[in-house]
Amino acid sequence: MVSGCATKGYVSRQLDQVSCKVDVLEAKSASLAERVNSLESRLATLENQVSQAQLANKAMLDDATARADGSAQRAEAAATIATQAAERAEKMFELGQKK
Repeated sequence: MVSGCATKGYVSRQLDQVSCKVDVLEAKSASLAERVNSLESRLATLENQVSQAQLANKAMLDDATARADGSAQRAEAAATIATQAAERAEKMFELGQKK
């Protein structure tokens, strides 16, 4: 019968192979962890930049809206003045026609 016992040398060689593979996997895992941390940092930076851009866009939109409102009010005032001037001119014309 053949014995099922392994020699110390065989076990040592097998463990060395497994240990080498574990070392490689640990190195890859550490590298991936660094990349993930780097990507998380970049993502946080991008999120911050997007947030700042959104605030800036809102401020510009608010400013543009305020300017448009001001322009609309001035246009309405000018239209009112023009209407009043047209009414006065019409009255003057009518008075001139009566003479």
